[in-house]
Amino acid sequence: MKKIISFLIFLLFAWLAMWWYYSCDWCARETGQNLKNEEKIRLEREAAARKAYEDSIAAIEQQKLNFVIKDDDDQDALTLKGQLQINNKNGDVFIPDAVADIGDLVADYLGKNQNKELLITGYETSEENNTEDELGLARATFMKDLFIKSGINSDRISTSSEVKDYEYNADGNHTGGISLLFKTLTEERTVEVEKSVANRTLYSNFGEKTFKPDATLSNYTLELKSYLNKYPDKSVRVIGHTDDVGDEEANLWFGQQRANNVRQYLISQGIDANKVKATSKGESNPIVPNTSEENRAKNRRIEIIVN
Repeated sequence: MKKIISFLIFLLFAWLAMWWYYSCDWCARETGQNLKNEEKIRLEREAAARKAYEDSIAAIEQQKLNFVIKDDDDQDALTLKGQLQINNKNGDVFIPDAVADIGDLVADYLGKNQNKELLITGYETSEENNTEDELGLARATFMKDLFIKSGINSDRISTSSEVKDYEYNADGNHTGGISLLFKTLTEERTVEVEKSVANRTLYSNFGEKTFKPDATLSNYTLELKSYLNKYPDKSVRVIGHTDDVGDEEANLWFGQQRANNVRQYLISQGIDANKVKATSKGESNPIVPNTSEENRAKNRRIEIIVN
């Protein structure tokens, strides 16, 4: 009898459970809603993962288009939105419009980081390395000349070449081929750079009637400020030189005016006026004979001596 009663109770509870499941609308709705929420969460997670993957691929592809200059701590110092390009014919380096300001950017970085120098490495293939062209070094020298034109002190630029395996495309071009690295100056290199700061000859269109400080003078001024901060007891002498065209006395005056302009510029950039003296030697001290326009241009110069 007890077994029959237990069986009947079991049937009752089973019937109630089935009724609850099939007739309770809000339960069904809640269960369906939970399933929809779980499906939504799953889809959102899949979409997020897919976007993260696509973004990473896009970042990698974009990085290939960037020209990155690192420092000796392997940190990205400068990132330019474009790539340099070399060819298999000569040591020229093609610089696209996207990185046309590379000279100014490198000069600005070195101006702000007086303890750094620029190491340029030009690559060449193993086949090119077996020739006398020295294309790797020629490519590095090409870039060095560009940076010098941007006003960077040549003594803060080192060049080298390296053999690297790569291929040229059908037009004989290769994207890349040049590596730039900002390197901390060693004590030995610092001595060399400081010598060039303490005795510098500048050519900044000093023959023009209107004085316009160019990138060379601007970058030198940053080096000079750093040098004088390190050696506060030193003073600066700015000497103006001219060619021999015209009257000797007039040239002495022109040399003085140009030296005065440079002195005023140095002072305007924060160098103590009491540390800077301007003088002129006019045409009296040429470095080459005034026998051609090219030579006369070399004699029209500003000499800066720090002692």
